[in-house]
Amino acid sequence: MGAYKIETLVVGTMETNCYIVVDEKTRDAVVIDPGDNVTVILDGLHRMNARLRAILLTHGHFDHVLAVGDLRDYNIPVCIHKADAHLLTERDAFSAMIPHDPRPFDPADVLFEKEGQYTVGGLTFYLLHSPGHTKGSVCYQFGDNLFTGDTLFRGAVGTLQFGGNEQDMNRSLKMLCNLPGDYTVYPGHYGKTTLSDELDTNPFLQPYRRK
Repeated sequence: MGAYKIETLVVGTMETNCYIVVDEKTRDAVVIDPGDNVTVILDGLHRMNARLRAILLTHGHFDHVLAVGDLRDYNIPVCIHKADAHLLTERDAFSAMIPHDPRPFDPADVLFEKEGQYTVGGLTFYLLHSPGHTKGSVCYQFGDNLFTGDTLFRGAVGTLQFGGNEQDMNRSLKMLCNLPGDYTVYPGHYGKTTLSDELDTNPFLQPYRRK
């Protein structure tokens, strides 16, 4: 895995973190969770002198996918875990919180089904399936950078209110706690953090701290 430049864009009514991840050598880029405002995203790509190669979704809730259709107009493949794929092609209860939902979108181009290393659009990353917030929630690891979506926040974890499962979430949190080494954590909302800081201070991780 190479060196990456990362830019955070806060988009949409839910102030979702949309990330542009650029391979510093090739300038190929992925956008993680284009939650709204395609103009802001395209401006960010231009500013970083990056070529968008793929859209990676940590899960399918509306506040993480609203700009998918607009970006797809540029023939960009969309990637999501198989268990959340239906959230691109239908509305969910969560979408009642916004006045306009552009879904249904076309089906995703790439469906992830298991943990492992993937190369999409010229960028290589490791995928961790982290169900709990949704059945198809995932985390993306680019080197020592971990994009956790709504699984793990700074000082908190994702809600179980919209399709969540407590047992799944607990297993996913334990999995993250057992990752070797440290990571910069880029969550779906709020500021970035580190895994070591969350292990020390996040009350939801305390039962699973490394011994």
